[in-house]
Amino acid sequence: MKAKKAKANKTTKEGSKRETATNKTNTNKPTDTRTKKAKEEKEEALKNEALDFYRELRERGLEQFNGASIDFHRKRDPVVFVPRENPVLSAVKKEELLDFLKANNVRRVLVDALFPSRVPILIGLLQNGIEVYVLRRPSALAGFKRMLLRRYNKQRKQEQEDNNNDKDKKLIELLQKKNDYIDAVALAFTWPKFHRKTDIPYLICWRAMNRWRRSYMLYYKVQQMLSEDEDESPVVTLHEDRLIEKAREFIDTVEMHYPKIRQVFEKVRIPSDDVIAQALCSEIALETYHLKKFSRVLRKAGIGIQSVPKKVRKKREEVEKTENRPKRKVFQYDGKLLFAANQLAVKLFHLNPKREPEKVILKTKKLLEEVWRFSKRYIRATEKEAGDGESGRVGEALGCPGPLEKRGIERFETRRKAGAPAEAGNVV
Repeated sequence: MKAKKAKANKTTKEGSKRETATNKTNTNKPTDTRTKKAKEEKEEALKNEALDFYRELRERGLEQFNGASIDFHRKRDPVVFVPRENPVLSAVKKEELLDFLKANNVRRVLVDALFPSRVPILIGLLQNGIEVYVLRRPSALAGFKRMLLRRYNKQRKQEQEDNNNDKDKKLIELLQKKNDYIDAVALAFTWPKFHRKTDIPYLICWRAMNRWRRSYMLYYKVQQMLSEDEDESPVVTLHEDRLIEKAREFIDTVEMHYPKIRQVFEKVRIPSDDVIAQALCSEIALETYHLKKFSRVLRKAGIGIQSVPKKVRKKREEVEKTENRPKRKVFQYDGKLLFAANQLAVKLFHLNPKREPEKVILKTKKLLEEVWRFSKRYIRATEKEAGDGESGRVGEALGCPGPLEKRGIERFETRRKAGAPAEAGNVV
């Protein structure tokens, strides 16, 4: 009898547990649907705000990118904006991005920044005939929004003083909001000078460069730590052979896509057996060869820009906090480029950065100029040959007529000189 009663109690307890579990699942279902609806409503509100922002910018006559702008995120889905009469704005999964762009007949794409995880996606777009443009500076988007805020805040103050009419209030409110959809719309209106066209060879080399940089930075940091703790027994051992292997892998990928990089090594006088120096030179070449002026190379590396001392900077920050002033804009330069140039100068000229820092800066400038000049000459030449065929003429490769052929002149005979050249002021 006792055993039967115990069994009956067990069954009743199990039944009650099942009932409570089913009740919990039933109660969770409506809450899940409510949260989904709330998320959808929130996303719709954010989209409407971004579309209002787009209309406000269109009314002011700002130029927009001729294609789609994509705002990528690490954990969330990328936001795609296609400017048209009926604009398309939606969050798309990474694996569905290509189909979405094809469905909307998008032939050009602008991306906010390069990351190693995005490289396969961008290569897939390029392989399917979609042109890819990337912002040269990741801070260009934030700088564009700041410029709009400054400009329309001034206009708003003038309008309030003159006519008591506040046209720009809505735009300023939208610019101050944190919204991924607004960022995707603003990306389409960024300055064209910051748009850089990329191709598959550059993306492959850029990804290999990031792997090399990571390994070299770790090696450098451990080397610094070991040099500081000379008295103690080292816990970590450095493997220079593995670093040389990583450098060889990087150089092989660069040489595969840009074969004339070896001529840059020869011109800069890098020894053929110094693989680490060649890898550092390849870094500088990839980061600078597309820049038109050497002043831009120095600006990108942060050389020649007046730095504020720490004491002055701290005093300024304290004053800004007490008086509630906006923080001053700090110039953002490419620290990895500067580090590679410094390391190459120290290696090639056998310098001590602690004892002779001025000499390191002078040699770094010289090396940057040499690598930029020769990489522009040789790497650009390989790009033209790859894109234009054997002759290297763009118009003939694309089937476009030259400027004289457009005017109806098929053959043009050059003027022949007769006698000595004319003196200054005497034109024949």
